This record gives sequence, structure tokens and C-alpha cells, in this order.
Amino acid sequence: MIPDVFLIGAPKAGTTSLADWLGQHPDVYFSAPKEPFYWASDYPGMRARYGFDSRASYETLFSSPEARRAALRAEGSTTYLHSQRAVPDILAAVDRPRFIVALRRPVDLLVSYHRTQLVALNEDEADFAAAWRRSVRGVGPQIRPLDPKLVDYPMVGRLGAAVELLLGLVPRESVHFVLFDDLAADPVATWARLIGFLGLSEQPSPTFGARNASTKTYRSALLRKVTHRPPRPLAEPMRRLRQWSRTTSNPLAEKVKATMWRAERRPEVDPADRAEVADFLAADTRRLGELVGRDLSHWVSVPSR
Repeated sequence: MIPDVFLIGAPKAGTTSLADWLGQHPDVYFSAPKEPFYWASDYPGMRARYGFDSRASYETLFSSPEARRAALRAEGSTTYLHSQRAVPDILAAVDRPRFIVALRRPVDLLVSYHRTQLVALNEDEADFAAAWRRSVRGVGPQIRPLDPKLVDYPMVGRLGAAVELLLGLVPRESVHFVLFDDLAADPVATWARLIGFLGLSEQPSPTFGARNASTKTYRSALLRKVTHRPPRPLAEPMRRLRQWSRTTSNPLAEKVKATMWRAERRPEVDPADRAEVADFLAADTRRLGELVGRDLSHWVSVPSR
């Protein structure tokens, strides 16, 4: 058994909150972990790293009695939005799948996303503006990321191009867009529209709130490297440990994981650098507005922070 609802991105646009809300609905089974990355076969490093690179391993995520009883099964891998293989392969395997796409002002998305890649050890340039300009030149970081596309910031920021490709493959009625602005300003109305798209009741209402904010980092660089970039002899044991830690509900494991993180201030970027990114992506962002039928001119204007 595999899912029929896919929350495909964009990264850092509220997908963790949406997944949490949906997971609270009694008629929805949301995979644990939220992001198995299975369908993005053109991101093989991500699939292998998290252990769901075979159909058999992927189907175990939806084999429980709870998953089988649910009216809808869902997962939320954010690489799918920019993957060239994920959506076509989902369409070939699933009868009438539905797609949820979260969208955010690209410059805000990228600032948060860049920090995520630092924490994930895919990026080594701590300064966002420097990493952005390096990526615009087509140059990668000094370290080896799980996949070069993960640190292709112009590609990640071109939401218009990604959505245009998606709508060229999927009927418009099978796609639901959620703007981060709406999610933050009126989560109740956002929930009502989302659940209406899925054909489910609004009740019970989930516990609303932000999830996965960019306000933490690892405590130990050495431990992070051992668990996420282990030497070859430890690669398979660490892969199994990561997979277990992402799927278990063991409260002791959750406490241990919590001790591995510390709070950190949100990244701040100079307004001139933010304006540079917004201007670079302006045409694509205007196209995105046309595709989703929303005025996104405020996403193109120079951000104030």
C-alpha cells in the first residue's frame, strides 16, 4: 500500500506544519518520517541516506493497521517539487494522486533553506549572500553535499518554473496551493481550504502552530558528522540508526534527540542582499503568481528585513 496524497514542497514553506495538521485528522495517515524521499530517484543520495530507496522499504511506512484503515495516506518529501522524476513516477504508480504545494516568498525561503543545508552538512559557507552568489556562478561548496541540486539556490528559489512543470503534468484540480502568508495569518481558513480539497471534514480541528522553525542547530559538530557523514565502516549502522530515530515514537529516544540540539538566533541577511535575490528571481515569481492566480507583487518588492 502506498499514499495517495503528496505534500511535495516547497522546503521551508510550512510543510512540517501542514503535515502535522493532517496527521492529527482521524481520516489521514501521515508517514513517519514525514520525508522518505522515495519517489525522487534523481536524488539518490537522499534516498539512500534515509533508507527508503526500495519499493519494499517504502511500503512498510504504510503497512500498519492505522495506515490501512485511513481514508487517505500521505507523505511530505520536499525534494519532489524540484525533482524531474518524482511526479511522473507517482502519476504512473498511483491512481488519481493529489498534490499539496506550499509556497513562500523566495528570498525568505532561501535564507531559511540555506541554514537548513548548513545543519544538514550539505553546505559549508555560513554567509547566505556568499553562498547565493557562489551558486549563481554555478559553483558548489567545498564539501560534498548528498546531491548538488540541494545547494543549487537559484533552482530552489525558482518556484514558478517548478509549478509550471507540475501543472504541465497534473490536472489543476488535483493540485492545492498553500501560501505561507495565508498559513501564518489565518491558519483556520487555510485548514478549511486544505481539508475541502481533500474532501474531508474540518473537524476535529488540529492544534495550530508553527513547526520546524529555523531556530536550532546541533550541539556537537563531531557527533553530527559521525551520525550524518560517518566513515565507511559505520555507514550502514548509522543509516539504520537514523531510520529508526525518524520512525520511532519512543519517548526516551525523543528526549535523547532533544539534547543534541541547541537554540540559535534566526539568520539575518542585509536588506541589500535580500533585494539582490528578490530581483534575480522577480520574473519567475511573477510567473508563479500568474500560475496560482494570486497577486505576489509583494514577494518581488524589496523585502524590509
